[in-house]
Amino acid sequence: MVDYLIATAIVASAGGLSVAGFMHKKANNIEVIEEEYQTFDDILEGIKLYIVEQVKDDDIRINVLSDEELEKRRLRKLAIKNALKMAPNGVREAKLIVKGMIKKWVINNVKLEKIYELVGLSGESEPDDNIMFEILMYKYQQKYGVYAFSRWMEKYHLADPKPAVGIARKGANAYYVTAAELEATYHAEDFHLTGEEVLDVFVTLLYEKYMGWGAIDTIAEMDINGYNIGVSGSLMGATTQDNEANPDSISEATNSFWCYFKSNYIHLQFLDFGSLEEIRRITQLMIRWGNPGPLTSKKSYMVNTMHDKSRILAIRPEAGEAWGTFVRKFSLDIKSPEELIIKKGVIGGEICAKLIEYLMLGQITIAVTGRQGSGKTTLMKAIMGYLPPDWNIRVLEMAPELYLRELYPNREIFSVQETQNVSMEELQDAFKKADATVTVIGEVATDPVSARMIQLAMTGSLMTIFSHHANTAKDLVLTLRNSLVNAGGFSNMNTAERQVTDVLKINIHLGFEDGKRFIKRITEIRQFSEGIPYPEYNAKNPEAAKYELDKEYYNRETDRISFSTHDILRYNKDTDTYEIGECFSDYLYERLYEAMPQQDKAGFKNFIDYYWRGKSNNGYTGVPEFNGQKEEIKAEPEVYNEDSARAFLASLSDYSLE
Repeated sequence: MVDYLIATAIVASAGGLSVAGFMHKKANNIEVIEEEYQTFDDILEGIKLYIVEQVKDDDIRINVLSDEELEKRRLRKLAIKNALKMAPNGVREAKLIVKGMIKKWVINNVKLEKIYELVGLSGESEPDDNIMFEILMYKYQQKYGVYAFSRWMEKYHLADPKPAVGIARKGANAYYVTAAELEATYHAEDFHLTGEEVLDVFVTLLYEKYMGWGAIDTIAEMDINGYNIGVSGSLMGATTQDNEANPDSISEATNSFWCYFKSNYIHLQFLDFGSLEEIRRITQLMIRWGNPGPLTSKKSYMVNTMHDKSRILAIRPEAGEAWGTFVRKFSLDIKSPEELIIKKGVIGGEICAKLIEYLMLGQITIAVTGRQGSGKTTLMKAIMGYLPPDWNIRVLEMAPELYLRELYPNREIFSVQETQNVSMEELQDAFKKADATVTVIGEVATDPVSARMIQLAMTGSLMTIFSHHANTAKDLVLTLRNSLVNAGGFSNMNTAERQVTDVLKINIHLGFEDGKRFIKRITEIRQFSEGIPYPEYNAKNPEAAKYELDKEYYNRETDRISFSTHDILRYNKDTDTYEIGECFSDYLYERLYEAMPQQDKAGFKNFIDYYWRGKSNNGYTGVPEFNGQKEEIKAEPEVYNEDSARAFLASLSDYSLE
């Protein structure tokens, strides 16, 4: 990291001097170069040859150099080779080094007038949409850094819903930004770029085509939640059928970048990859971090972690209809549960947050469910702050997403992920010997993992927390039951079901509608008593009695479920209110109370009595209003806001925050 920054400073300073020299010679009408490069592609080829020259073996002149000069040349070539290796992975420091080399070559080989012409700023033409976007981001980055895209979208309300185009329900809305909107914002800004700024933009365009991520190289660095590539547009050349109503809105396969911004996927229709081959090139570059192996027709999909800890899924033909990439960006989300749940206009958020806090202290297995994008991972990260600091945490994930160790560096936390040679099931078995107080499973998605999760929750730790995509608490239990049977551990559905309900007691389900995230419900799962008697035998009508007894027997063996679900708290989306539901069962209340730390027992009893039983003990009047002070609720006061989090990560050599 330090080497990169030093090299970047050297290249940047050299580039600045070169630009100054270029401008001075131009001002004095000194002919510096013969214009040989007429097109963008010509210039790109010249740069490729130049880069090759910089890293090839030294020529015969090496014999006349001193040992000190030879060592300098060796270190310089090593830095360049490392930069060329890391830059295609999106490593910012390496990208800066490569851009510096490109800039130096352009200054010495291309006239400024030609650069203006190719960028579209010569006065005779206008930049194309991709270049307009680069110019906008370049200028916004000077002021806002990685928040440039967010500020641009917010300033012009580009994230607002618009009428859907193509085949859609009448009155339906969608999220997209058209080329016309891009051009309107570009002209509204009325930027006047200096010669050096035009040169910087041109160098960025060259880098993106040379070894960058094409049209998305800049936006991929921005503060967004994620993005998808290659997921829209006709692969046979068709466009949306409603273009007559909105001619500025198109849907071609090369205009297929969707940005996850403000809880919605927004189609940036103006960004054009140019060809499906370019999408293929970008996908193969993005998936390569850590040398996971090639993405081939036999191995047509791959999940990997990128250099910045983002999760990436890449799919190619023949498994996919085309090349597609799905990225969820890693961010150091340090919001407390209160900040996630208690929002402006929402009533009762403090009750919901406090209930979750007591559940986390109650040492019970909790399932966090919800659709993709509903915020399961974000909530799971936040509620870990409720756990006592002396509890150790073990995390199992298919691909790293939680990064609890970075959020809570003073706790004992260890995370593992499956690899090509080590399965999740094997890691689950190994974790039985890892002294876990709390086991966290990122996602329970397969039958073997589900079966071992139930087993681990019974014997491996005090409590288990996991995520799942079930829509209802009943579906959650039945899905886990089926997984137990499918995994071969049980042959009887009823026995498997009771095994699940022995372990799983609480389901926190997240909702996501109209761009809003909320806790849709908190549900208790209650197991029926096995002592429910069969219907009495009627000796006066033995045939009917036998029928009823047989029917009851087979119902119990097949269809009858052995549990019930009860909403303890639910969210009313019409009134944005968290509403009190049923109280905990006596069994679960006693279990939670007994497991509660001694200093929290009285508070838990007062809380339940006040809201669910209508009683006030010792003058208790409810949960205090949240004042937004993280320091009072975070277990790690050293990392309580963005500035302190950045300062902490900046001290680690594995991270770059700018």
